Amino acid sequence: MARFRSIIEYDGTDFAGWQIQPDQRTIQGEIVKGISQITGETVKLTGSGRTDAGVHAFGQVADFAIEKEIDPFKFLVSLNAVTPEDIAVKTIQEVDESFDSRRDADSRVYTYRIHIGPTALQRRFVWQINYELDVEKMNEAAREILGDHDFKAFCIAKSQKEMNNCRVIEASWKRLGYEALFTIEANRFLHGMVRMLVGDMVRISKDQLTIEQFKRKIISGEKSKEPLSVPPQGLTLVMVKY
Repeated sequence: MARFRSIIEYDGTDFAGWQIQPDQRTIQGEIVKGISQITGETVKLTGSGRTDAGVHAFGQVADFAIEKEIDPFKFLVSLNAVTPEDIAVKTIQEVDESFDSRRDADSRVYTYRIHIGPTALQRRFVWQINYELDVEKMNEAAREILGDHDFKAFCIAKSQKEMNNCRVIEASWKRLGYEALFTIEANRFLHGMVRMLVGDMVRISKDQLTIEQFKRKIISGEKSKEPLSVPPQGLTLVMVKY
């Protein structure tokens, strides 16, 4: 039996997320179905992390093991032929049998895109807003999350663990034309963490939350009473580093 690692790109708009769910269309489910269709084997596909419904990926990493001998390039072509058009398996390569996409990852990089004003072509991949943003203030807030912190306040309650610490390696905003782009790299992410952080930084831009209140929230672990709901389509898993 050989183990293979793949890099996967997907438009998450019409999926119920990465993870297989009963009677739901998921990325993991479609790829598993495709591998089984080609090999006749029931496989376990492990991803580097779970993305929520509507969230995209440019460089999701997943691994699987199969008994059948394959040529990775031919298998890649065959797998893309049987998976939907909103999934693209970009690479398949053989790896050591001990490789684990999730546990072996050193860090993950996400971006969140905000488009100021309407857009027809990018609407599936951005959060469209109708007001200006103070990127300087948002970067001031982003600097506060660098390093090791307990991000309990930025995690969906039902997904909280005993240990909610994450080490943030990079966190910054850039203004690119009509877009504000947030890039964040960390060793791990909590469920809903990036979107909740983006929501608070936009609130800071709008003077609805101060930097000091944001800092106290990180220290206390207490959630905002009126959090800003940030839609999933602006979020993309860009790459996983090993």
